[in-house]
Amino acid sequence: MARVTHDLNAYGFHTELRVRLSETDAVGIVFFGSFAAYFDVGRMDYLAHLGLHGFDGAVRDLIPGAVVRQEAQFHSPARYNDILVLHVRIAEIGRSSYTFHFLATNKRNRALVASGLLSLVWLDEAFKPVAVPDGFRDAIREFEGEHLHEKASSQ
Repeated sequence: MARVTHDLNAYGFHTELRVRLSETDAVGIVFFGSFAAYFDVGRMDYLAHLGLHGFDGAVRDLIPGAVVRQEAQFHSPARYNDILVLHVRIAEIGRSSYTFHFLATNKRNRALVASGLLSLVWLDEAFKPVAVPDGFRDAIREFEGEHLHEKASSQ
């Protein structure tokens, strides 16, 4: 699995969100668990940007795949009312899996706040892994270009 790069040039998409008070902890910084939701916002905005958020029109395809891995690393604090810029890319795609990479930066001072990844596996109705649909793969390949790593494994 490719390491999450901190090179902003590798990220072709970004979206923004404002930290809400309910997302902070007792010491006034963003609670670590909030980043799972932030990365999910980035993921869904990325898919919407590519027109893939309603892929094939089936309800189960509104969120293509099941999460099998999630990681986050924290670099500097974010606080209530900060605007975070979420830089998002799909870094890897395999036979049935694909992996998002995320960078969250503070819009005001450009500090790196957090980085992370999210891996998903495409499933059929019986929850068995199936091949990533060609249309999805082609859209990711076209958007990510040389920054996409395509795995040849059966994963």
